[in-house]
Amino acid sequence: MDASNRKNGEVDDKAFVRNFGKRSVTGKNNLVTRYRDYFTGKFQGKFRKSDRLDQNSLPKENTKSKSEPVSTSQLQYQPQITTEIMSAESSSTQPVWTSDTSKTKPTIISDIESATHSIQAIFRDLKSITPEDANTLLQLFSSEIKGVQNDNTLLLEKTVQLLSSQPETSGIGKSLTASFVNTLWDALPHPPMRSLDKKYMYRDADGGNNNIRMPDLGRAGTAYAKNVNAVRMKKKDLPDPGELFDSLMRRGGIDGEEPFKGSPTGISSQLFYLATIIIHDLFLTDHEDMTKSKTSSYLDLSPLYGCNQEEQNAIRTFEDGKLKPDCFSSKRILGFPPGVGVFLIMFNRFHNYVVEMLAQINDNGRFTKPKPEAEKSAFDKYDNDLFQTGRLVTCGLYVNIVLKDYVRTILNLNRTTSKWDLDPRVEEAKNLLSNPAAEGVGNQVSAEFNLIYRWHSAISQKDEEWTNAEYTRLFPNKSPADVTLPELLRGLYTMEAELPTDPSQRSFANLTRLPDGSYDEGSLASIFQSSVEDLSGAFGAANVPPIMRSIEILSIIQSRSWNMCTLNEFRSFVGLTPHKSFADINPDPIIAKRLKEFYGSPDDVEFYPGVVVEKTKPPVVPGSGLCTGYSISYSILSDAVGLVRGDRFYTTDYSPGTLTNWGYNEVQFDTNIDDGAVLYKLVLRAFPNYFEGNSIYAHFPFTTPEVNREIQKSLGREGLYSWEVPKKKAELSSVQTWDECKGILEDSVNWKVTWGPPISVLTSQESSDSSKTDSSPAVLPFCLAGDAPVNATSRSLIISSFYNLPTGHDHKNDKEHPDWSSALNQFYTDNTADLFEKHKVLIPTVSTSASTNETSTISKTYRVDIVSDICNRVFTRFAAGVFDIPLKLGMGNTVDVNITTDPEEGYTEEELYDSLSVAFICIFNNLDVTKSFAVDQQARAIAKKLGDILMERTKDGKIGEAFDGLKDKLHSLVFDDKTERHVEGWVQKEKERLALKGYGREMVERFIEGGKKVGWGVQEVVWEQILPTSAAMTANQSQLLSQVIDYYLSDAGSSHLPQLYTLAHGNSKEADNLLLRYFLEATRIHGNVALLRLYSPSQTTSQTPTSTSPSKSTTYTPGTVYLLNLPLAQHDPTAFPDPETVKLDRNLNSYLTFGQGRHECLGKNAALMGMLRVFRIIIGLKGLRLDVGKNGMVSGGMKSVGQGLELGYLSEEWGNIGPFPMSLRVLWDE
Repeated sequence: MDASNRKNGEVDDKAFVRNFGKRSVTGKNNLVTRYRDYFTGKFQGKFRKSDRLDQNSLPKENTKSKSEPVSTSQLQYQPQITTEIMSAESSSTQPVWTSDTSKTKPTIISDIESATHSIQAIFRDLKSITPEDANTLLQLFSSEIKGVQNDNTLLLEKTVQLLSSQPETSGIGKSLTASFVNTLWDALPHPPMRSLDKKYMYRDADGGNNNIRMPDLGRAGTAYAKNVNAVRMKKKDLPDPGELFDSLMRRGGIDGEEPFKGSPTGISSQLFYLATIIIHDLFLTDHEDMTKSKTSSYLDLSPLYGCNQEEQNAIRTFEDGKLKPDCFSSKRILGFPPGVGVFLIMFNRFHNYVVEMLAQINDNGRFTKPKPEAEKSAFDKYDNDLFQTGRLVTCGLYVNIVLKDYVRTILNLNRTTSKWDLDPRVEEAKNLLSNPAAEGVGNQVSAEFNLIYRWHSAISQKDEEWTNAEYTRLFPNKSPADVTLPELLRGLYTMEAELPTDPSQRSFANLTRLPDGSYDEGSLASIFQSSVEDLSGAFGAANVPPIMRSIEILSIIQSRSWNMCTLNEFRSFVGLTPHKSFADINPDPIIAKRLKEFYGSPDDVEFYPGVVVEKTKPPVVPGSGLCTGYSISYSILSDAVGLVRGDRFYTTDYSPGTLTNWGYNEVQFDTNIDDGAVLYKLVLRAFPNYFEGNSIYAHFPFTTPEVNREIQKSLGREGLYSWEVPKKKAELSSVQTWDECKGILEDSVNWKVTWGPPISVLTSQESSDSSKTDSSPAVLPFCLAGDAPVNATSRSLIISSFYNLPTGHDHKNDKEHPDWSSALNQFYTDNTADLFEKHKVLIPTVSTSASTNETSTISKTYRVDIVSDICNRVFTRFAAGVFDIPLKLGMGNTVDVNITTDPEEGYTEEELYDSLSVAFICIFNNLDVTKSFAVDQQARAIAKKLGDILMERTKDGKIGEAFDGLKDKLHSLVFDDKTERHVEGWVQKEKERLALKGYGREMVERFIEGGKKVGWGVQEVVWEQILPTSAAMTANQSQLLSQVIDYYLSDAGSSHLPQLYTLAHGNSKEADNLLLRYFLEATRIHGNVALLRLYSPSQTTSQTPTSTSPSKSTTYTPGTVYLLNLPLAQHDPTAFPDPETVKLDRNLNSYLTFGQGRHECLGKNAALMGMLRVFRIIIGLKGLRLDVGKNGMVSGGMKSVGQGLELGYLSEEWGNIGPFPMSLRVLWDE
């Protein structure tokens, strides 16, 4: 307990009661410590463990004469119990023995009487504690340890019962009441740090109102804080700043020292370009009042957005929330190497991308664009909401880059596979052992850190040369070394004053703006690339470029004007041991000698330049990557924690509610991708046409590529990344007419498929079967991977395995081997009905009788999600049935069972659908370069798991044993014969319903046998045939059917519903034919399938072929990939007159949805049969309609963004966008 609570050896019991419920991570307020202090403080030395609470255990009366003084040791042993618990017995406070012999001391008899009364009071209190009360106390203590209370146990009510049962004079009751009050107090923040006031929704331009209780804290224009009180008297004859620079700081300034020392860990200049942005985000000294900063004290990207409202207005377009293209607010950044400006331009581009997406998604109507006739104020609000939310999202990516890329590199975590990082936003619950640091309380930058962040030693040789050239441009008639400090300040002031106020009118890096105001992407990408390849300088003495002499002199002068502490005073303040000698500051004998000559004592070394010349830390993996001076290393981490945890917009107000669900997800990190690094999102979004999705330049730009290769090789990840120098990608040309698309699809001689590389992502892995030793072939044997003979062999194998069921049987009467069409029809009929039964939700319509007041159901309406509950699941079950993939199924609503013999082996329906969807996207739809690497990584992991499962099931006759294993497993669940019969009956029913007759085990065997005939082993068949086939047959079928349903439920297609309902209940070939035509028309009108083809003409083909249309002549460039825009082609009026109208008399061979020619969808017939069967069941529902209660704001039922080929579908919570529909709720009546 605190010293104040033990006056003259007395324990202050009231203080104990007050502090009982307080929590603290460490110190004397820790509850464990308080328990210990309370009891040991009362009884230590009085009642030892060996003592008994009886008369014999009490101290004997002192045999010494009462006139003799009592020794201190004796006094320390005397009983002393004066808690509030005991005061119930005696209203008078018992006297206390102390070592002060001048005070009157009680007799031992009176002290024994006091102890006796107190012990009696404790026993009386304990008698009132029932076993139930004791259990409540244990639960309370448990909740204190865990930091969370399980209110299902009614602990609150039990606590009230316990407290109310105690006597009014009970000391225990009073203590527990005080603790209860403190616990309730701690449940809420005091005072609240958040507000519903709309003025606090967004960041103020000047950083104000970050702390709503102290609105000026950290606001631009406020004074620097000062952390350390400089108490050591300074000499009046401090060293000349110029001599300090020349002797201690100048690059190459030590005799025999090399001119440039590079980063020992291979850090690139790109890291220090971000550091420059961070530094100028936080520090902008007002030269009219050097105690103030003209920028805020928060990481709010003010170099991009501006430091005040006037600057912010200058960077905005005030249209649709956008910034002026490819520019930034800060004039000072133009005085740095162009790589800094390019970094800000990347953030500019990201902001404009974000606001475009926010407007398209329009989260719950939050960004609804006003109608043209609306008032200007409505447009102003629309623009401001988009801009401010876009800024929050962009800053969210900024802070994640700082924590997940920048700080990880500083700590050398990028050389490990560790997913740990120093993230101050860690969520920590209050509990007995922890009291989390405060969040969102604000920040005020200090003068000390203004000096700490002057990292001129890290300037690279290339940037040193650039700075020399800039000096020559500013002072053409003088050598850079001869420019005096006043001349430099005047020159910089003049340069800044002459820059246009409008950021878009300023020149940058000698680049020319395009007509839309942006810069050429290739020029910016080239600057970025060279920055990544540029090795930065090392920290430490004698490594500051000579060109920075005037700047460093100014820094020393500024430090002295602020009356900064000494280096040792700062170290003591932050908890580091002071330097005892000059060799301790820097072991280099020359530096140590010169420091001694300048200062005489280590205690007199100034804070600046002390932090510059201090010895640097060695590389440590992980731990030290930046290798700064010792004092800087600890301080910058402390500052990073304070900057982030103190910012309301990165902690208490950082949520999907403020950033929107999509915005929150877009900038979120994933530790499975680059161990959490996120900088690639910024780079690839800014330069999508120059960087591959796995470019090492985009993923780890803070380390030079040369060093990065060593790192990734040591981690076994070298093959995951592209090491090529970024270059402009070939533009993707679009083919949009029907006749051209059809001609290209049918010409496999000159037009090649492009799916080989992405298919290899899935197939070129090691499986659990170690027998395979050969490497992946140059030409993948899967049918869709190329146009070589081996690909044709694969196609034949798949067709024969899928469609050629065992011969020599009467398929119509053989239940085990029916023809494939009958098997598929039965499968889809049974499983679709089963899924409707399991997932439909009753929405009863009731009426109440006026006479009896009784309610009755007058109609039944049901709801189901057609996409997630029906389409996704039924096609997933089909894939599982075809390839014998184990599924985990549910029996009724209570018992979950796994139909595999290994509970870790199978998938739920959702898991398998998600897995196959990712695999499909990886192969056919991985066009977003920003997300392509993440998709590939997910697909690799998915393929590894699925491939290993399939391989395992081909061993030892395990194929098709799922239900047999299930039956054995369920025996452990039954308790009587009746239950056992029920279980076995259920198993048989599931087996009959789910098993796809003639497929599963039998088809895998057909694959394997067919593979043997062409020289393929089991490994090759599973990994290179079955695995990619399964990926290509699930998500796309669900997508297509969902789009068809969506169309016929939309305003454009709903007029056909009555006819479709009639046809669904018809039983004729004519009805089947019409349903097929309705289905194909919807795929043509509402689908968004596109295909890629590489033009690679044979030697006998003209290099400039014409299209098949006699009225058009198109020239194609060999080696170019063309996008076949099938949505536009299938709206071509030359092939489809009146293209927006459903017509049932079109040529069935004109539809391109399933492709044409050699690479026409192998499973087209089976897919159409399955989709039509499910389609018939859905449109046969009575009164089928959209659930407008859920999707009232959604046109057409499925929320989508973009159009045509850029169409994407939102997840149900609108947080993610993907190529496949994710939700479509419908209603129907019974």
